[in-house]
Amino acid sequence: MIARLKDRKLVVAEQLAEQLEVSVRTVYRDIATLQAQGLPIDGQAGLGYMLRGDVNLPALTLSHDQLDAVSLGLALVEWIGDDDLAQAAVSARAKIDATWGDQPTPGPSQRHLLARELPHRKAPPFTSSIRRAIRERRIIKLDYASQDGNRSARDVRPLGLRSFHAGWLLIAWCNHRDAFRVFRLDRILACELSKQTFPFEAERELSAYISERGKPAPS
Repeated sequence: MIARLKDRKLVVAEQLAEQLEVSVRTVYRDIATLQAQGLPIDGQAGLGYMLRGDVNLPALTLSHDQLDAVSLGLALVEWIGDDDLAQAAVSARAKIDATWGDQPTPGPSQRHLLARELPHRKAPPFTSSIRRAIRERRIIKLDYASQDGNRSARDVRPLGLRSFHAGWLLIAWCNHRDAFRVFRLDRILACELSKQTFPFEAERELSAYISERGKPAPS
């Protein structure tokens, strides 16, 4: 967010939200946090914000192991992510390379860590829509085929995505079953984002699913 504001131009919260792929409420909260920390950000909700004065971001410092982890993670995302996510990984790697300068340690593009030998399947095109639904807390409508081939229509609260050796899984709260369910993305025949959003309910959030340590059978 600081990088976006460093252009010294007045920018409204809606623009920041779109650029950072977060909600406008998140922008307001983060701006207030930065202002409370003493950053010279002028403006207010509804009018826009502007950064005044020089603000230098700390240099990126990573250990060898941390850089290896970042490099491998980006390589994996480029290989198995949907098109938008793969391109984001490429852009992220370019940004890290740009901050690396003339340091003797090679940056991510020069690290010989590749993920293409792993038995992962690439995410289907609609995965980017699911990621958007997770960010915006929007109900999605699925046309889903179970393991035995039976088709069903589901309205679900998308909570998280998980990669495994045979592809991708969607962890969700199924409104029809009133329970957590795990859906294989390669069995989703159609996926539609609805305009309906879902509220925060602790017992139906990803953290609740993780704490249960359960493994609901794919629907």
